[in-house]
Amino acid sequence: MIIKSTRETVILIIKKDDVQYLDEITAVVREAGFEPRNIVKISKTDTSCYLPYGKIMKLKYEIENSNVKRICVYDHLKPRQITCLMRELNVDVVDQVMLLLRIFQMHAGSKEALLQIEMARLNHELPLIREWIRRSKMGELPGFLGGGRYAIDIQYEHVKRRLAKIRKELAELRNKKRSERERRRRSGWIHIALIGYTNAGKTSLFNALTNLNKPTGDELFTTLTPKTYALNICGDEVGKIVLVDTIGFIKKLPMEIVEAFKVVLEEIKAADILLFVIDASKDLHLMYNEIGTALDILQNIGFEGKPIIVALNKIDLLNPNPESKRNIDDIAKSVTEYLHSKNVNAARIVPISALKNINIDMLKESICQVVHQLKPLKNTCMY
Repeated sequence: MIIKSTRETVILIIKKDDVQYLDEITAVVREAGFEPRNIVKISKTDTSCYLPYGKIMKLKYEIENSNVKRICVYDHLKPRQITCLMRELNVDVVDQVMLLLRIFQMHAGSKEALLQIEMARLNHELPLIREWIRRSKMGELPGFLGGGRYAIDIQYEHVKRRLAKIRKELAELRNKKRSERERRRRSGWIHIALIGYTNAGKTSLFNALTNLNKPTGDELFTTLTPKTYALNICGDEVGKIVLVDTIGFIKKLPMEIVEAFKVVLEEIKAADILLFVIDASKDLHLMYNEIGTALDILQNIGFEGKPIIVALNKIDLLNPNPESKRNIDDIAKSVTEYLHSKNVNAARIVPISALKNINIDMLKESICQVVHQLKPLKNTCMY
């Protein structure tokens, strides 16, 4: 029996510079519910229509001779580029922001996450609506989705009002979470934020440290809302620890999405310690890129000067053969050197397997050592 894919067939367009990340990009596209029929690689882009004229002509021919109704462009397109492609190719156009938002929508499990996703989507749509208004007034387009200029104006005003309401609700949520954090701080609690690239195993580690059973899987972005849990792994003399599981990072994460998830990022920025989870089963080049992406985001949100503990996860997937080039000691050394090159000094680097519960006690000891060093400083700041 042949099982047909439920994913919609699309044409995927990527930059040649991003070919090294093709597996990740394809995973994102499939997670969003699409199946690439063909992958078009481009070396240069056009300011008006994103794709050069020759590529548009080839795509037009392919689209006319297939059932493809949509193209996916793995880049952040400008509104004029989206409308130009839709006009030239007569198909729907989905860019990187839209792809990620589709995935987020699938995994949203809280009011906070839904509001953040809706705000990011509307912020992305608003310039597109403005562009549609501009083109319709010039006679280039019949109106937003064929509704005419009057419908466009109504849609534009509706989006602006809805955005204002969402911003107000999210601001209230941020203030509430900020008050909760400050109340815990005054009680002497230490906050540890779990960070890392998407699918690095953060939630698996969260479960291993807390003995909980939060949803995990190979899907991207299973965590959209911060999950917090109080730990008492270091003894009563240093008080409890608040462990926070956060959203996974991804390369070239659009700023619109970063802005939308301020509630999550504030949890990271406000943390006393970062527990940086890295997938050690990947080759070093990909590992460096993922670490670099995470460090760039940390820099953008203003996290600096606080202890970082690195958990080299998924060591159970490494080849146990002593002659293997994938030696965990060498990986740890390479990661340490890379972090130093980025002016980051990790307080501890611990090889673990969250799934197989390997070295979790060692990681807890490392956490407690850093907590013990940090506790006197926090007590001093309180008085």
